[in-house]
Amino acid sequence: MFVVSMKTTRSRLLGVLLAAALVLFILLMQGCLPSEETGTVPMDGSSDEGRRACLTALGYQLATEPPQVREVLFPAEPDDVWLAYNALQQQAGTDLTPYRGQRVKCYTYTVLNYPGDETVEANVYIYKDQVIGGDISSTRQGGFRHGLIRKDGQSGATG
Repeated sequence: MFVVSMKTTRSRLLGVLLAAALVLFILLMQGCLPSEETGTVPMDGSSDEGRRACLTALGYQLATEPPQVREVLFPAEPDDVWLAYNALQQQAGTDLTPYRGQRVKCYTYTVLNYPGDETVEANVYIYKDQVIGGDISSTRQGGFRHGLIRKDGQSGATG
């Protein structure tokens, strides 16, 4: 059995899980993410170009360097942190329960245009070339985390 462990705080992991729930809900309800310019943004998780196109359409300017890629193993037997994150996902209308025990890829991009913060990343979670979640987070201590689209419907980025 392969296990991936990461050192993180409960609040940070909860924030990531909650943000991914919101994104997954949006993806499941519409099959794509909304964009002010086009009305929809296809979520192509199979390529770097597809992931970048989606984040760009949501208003995020990304650094040109390749994303960091890591494999994440969702626990088969969820702990309190995972359950809290999935509860956030469920509030957004999605459910990560089908992915328990599965390995997913997380692609991390540097966001250049988040207002008031210079240390922001976009994380996109992929399972079998499908986007199942994601978040925007500050890497500063005590930073923030929200879905790719915040609850108020805004991306949080400035153009």
